Amino acid sequence: MAPDEPNYLRRLCIILGSLFLGFTLVVLSGWQLIYNPGSGDAWWLWSLRRVPLVLGVVLLLTGFVLLRKPVGTDPSLPEDDVDNMDGA
Repeated sequence: MAPDEPNYLRRLCIILGSLFLGFTLVVLSGWQLIYNPGSGDAWWLWSLRRVPLVLGVVLLLTGFVLLRKPVGTDPSLPEDDVDNMDGA
């Protein structure tokens, strides 16, 4: 595949992976913080407990940004002929 052609499968895997991993991190670390909030911990340990939650949110946002980003047209395919849709 030429470097100027879009790789749809790679993009789909990145989007699905970031959404799945981000959602998983948010859910698991969120429940862990509910069960064990660590209120008496030092500030550095308190902040380290929130790293997976922040990473999950960043992954979710990345997945949604990539999902909304427009996909370029494949140069190997012919342009759509909107005026000649019926083949006449």
